[in-house]
Amino acid sequence: MNDVLIIARSARALSASAYQAGFNVHVMDNFADQDTQAVSTSVYRLKYKTDGFDQQELLEQVSALVNRYPEIMVVTGSGFEASPQLLGRLSAIAPVMSNSESTIRCLKDPQGLHALLNNAFIKTPEILLKRPSETQGWLLKQVAGDGGGHVLWLSEAKSETGTGAYYQKFTEGKVLSAVFLALKTQAKIVGVNEQLQAVGFTDMPFLYQGAISLNKVDEQHLKQIDEIVNKITKQTGLIGLCGIDYILNESDQVIVLEVNPRPPASFELHEQGTPLFELHLACFQGRNVICPACKDAKFRAYAVYYARHGIQIPHEILWPVWVKDRPASGAVIAAKMPVCSVHAEGNSTQEVKAILEKQLETIESIIMTHQDAA
Repeated sequence: MNDVLIIARSARALSASAYQAGFNVHVMDNFADQDTQAVSTSVYRLKYKTDGFDQQELLEQVSALVNRYPEIMVVTGSGFEASPQLLGRLSAIAPVMSNSESTIRCLKDPQGLHALLNNAFIKTPEILLKRPSETQGWLLKQVAGDGGGHVLWLSEAKSETGTGAYYQKFTEGKVLSAVFLALKTQAKIVGVNEQLQAVGFTDMPFLYQGAISLNKVDEQHLKQIDEIVNKITKQTGLIGLCGIDYILNESDQVIVLEVNPRPPASFELHEQGTPLFELHLACFQGRNVICPACKDAKFRAYAVYYARHGIQIPHEILWPVWVKDRPASGAVIAAKMPVCSVHAEGNSTQEVKAILEKQLETIESIIMTHQDAA
């Protein structure tokens, strides 16, 4: 059995897929949740700062693990957007399955991505690096930010501290995403999702809450996405499981917001047949990659439950079976940080959304009951 080390802010979905693919899984992430521990030989909880992982800690831990498992390979997920140079230092220790530092810098730099998309005649919102004179209709965002918590209405932003701020014109429409497998010169779509935004925090109006897989996608819509991801892949040499976030406007035009050169969290909604972790590695290894065809009409979804205030997870808590990313007993979770995720499936997006809403209410009740008892 081959050993693999997964490094990501949250490695739960990747570790589950790797386990299903038959790997001996080791994980370094920020949560060390119960689900990840259940499928992993070893789990180490990493520190994470505003500029990414604590580099010294990460490199020391990876070096120690490589000494124990000399043939181990490293697979990276989220968390490297703010410090892609760390990938080069990791590759000096062990083989790393990741897109290159230059590719990540290009796609996570607002100017670089905007130029690439414009040159490829792909629609994308206007951006500015200097504050626009008219704030209405503009968003304030942070370079290499993720999770949507950093996105604010400029007209309501209290301050714009730091050098990583930029401005993006707001685009009306449905927020969607697509998961695809990239093979340097071509790309294959795995699935399309509708994105969900959390509504519980007024100071984070665009906070990412989850996604719903869309198994019924208009042919013209799918054609647009296929052309876009293939153009981007050819321009950048993307490899492996990647994601793209976009708006579908009222004219059914695709407006690209972001490109994620690593496995997006929503890939697990499209797991069927060969584990997608196995196909992710196949892209890097030059092996034949066949995308799994959708075999049923179910809509699959997940939503993140965020702490409304600081909490501590009690030892006696019993999680429902549809909960994943279950935090370790005794874990202290700060306000507005993810606690766990709820998962559902149904015959329509409306049905799934209703199930998720009830599940989130149930988790809220469970959490608050235990906090009150404490």
